[in-house]
Amino acid sequence: MKNVSLLIALIGIIVSCNKPLFDYRSKYVGSYHVVSYNASWVGGSYQQDTVTYTLNVKRSKERYYVDFISPNGSTSYLMETDGTLHYESSDWHYQVNGGFVDEDHFQLSGGYYGLGGGNSFNATGTKQ
Repeated sequence: MKNVSLLIALIGIIVSCNKPLFDYRSKYVGSYHVVSYNASWVGGSYQQDTVTYTLNVKRSKERYYVDFISPNGSTSYLMETDGTLHYESSDWHYQVNGGFVDEDHFQLSGGYYGLGGGNSFNATGTKQ
């Protein structure tokens, strides 16, 4: 009876903790080689380019976010359990869609759209 009470108390403590026992985001943490196909347009001018870079993905302190850290800065993405990523932008002009395809690959596409111009990208990352 003593062991059963101890087991119930232990389960109660574990369940009441705010953090999950297993963090599903941990399998995505690491360095990724990214290839991004970019397009931009302003007025009648249109340009395309391809950029490659290394990106580090780390779990943030917040419960369901991962941070994408590139040479140009850091962006936090909300992550669902299925690997889908969401970017919460206060600016409705900026949109990003995508997610982790598996533990070693992600795809993101989106862009910034405004009056008279904008840019778009399609990026694929492979874990190194």
